[in-house]
Amino acid sequence: MIRAHDVGVGVQVYSSAVHFERFTELFSIRGALVPLDEALALICHFADEDVEPHAVVAELDQLASTMSATSAVELMEELFGPSGFTGNSFEYDDPNNSFIHQVISRRLGIPITLCALAIEVGRRLDIDLVGIGMPGHFLCRTASHSDLKFFDPFHSPRPLSAEQCKLLYTSLTQIDNWSAEFLEPSSSRLMVIRVLSNLKSIYRRRSDVANLRWVMRLRSVIPEVAAAESVEFAQLMRRSN
Repeated sequence: MIRAHDVGVGVQVYSSAVHFERFTELFSIRGALVPLDEALALICHFADEDVEPHAVVAELDQLASTMSATSAVELMEELFGPSGFTGNSFEYDDPNNSFIHQVISRRLGIPITLCALAIEVGRRLDIDLVGIGMPGHFLCRTASHSDLKFFDPFHSPRPLSAEQCKLLYTSLTQIDNWSAEFLEPSSSRLMVIRVLSNLKSIYRRRSDVANLRWVMRLRSVIPEVAAAESVEFAQLMRRSN
């Protein structure tokens, strides 16, 4: 006799397999652009299989529908002003800071997920923003060079100049090796890889093998990082079986 529980588990396993296949498809070609919202939503599913990616994307749609901003500066004020989203400086290493559905519900995040939130809400409002993978701290900026503004939503909604970004980098790293390349745009693909890198570091520090396993499984299908981590992933799979 097939029990209802068994059917439920079977459906869940099938759903996860479909989502893994989709993640693999998105990242199959090295360097190809990926939809940031969908990729981050898929990560949410692997962290919690009860979370469906389409529902996470719908949350972003809903959030965007509440915004009245028509410019990047207005958007940042709406999203990250008083009573808005903010950086989780007290529990920076909480994995929930890396899951976009948790960022939306808790209104807390880390630099890269807050920037991802701004980018995806902005995209829905025809406000073009791009990620900036500055070493040690993630930023975003306007896509147009004609009115270039940088933003650090983890700390403030206020726009920054390139010089202020340099000062921020120096204050955070205490290293005097600034390069203008630090403010080059980071693709959505690289943003997803960086989110997974953050999660990998967190779960390794916590010796959380169960969660490390799914993170490494996702990383194993991304050509840019898969080859370097194939041995580590194989060892992890052996230990967890």
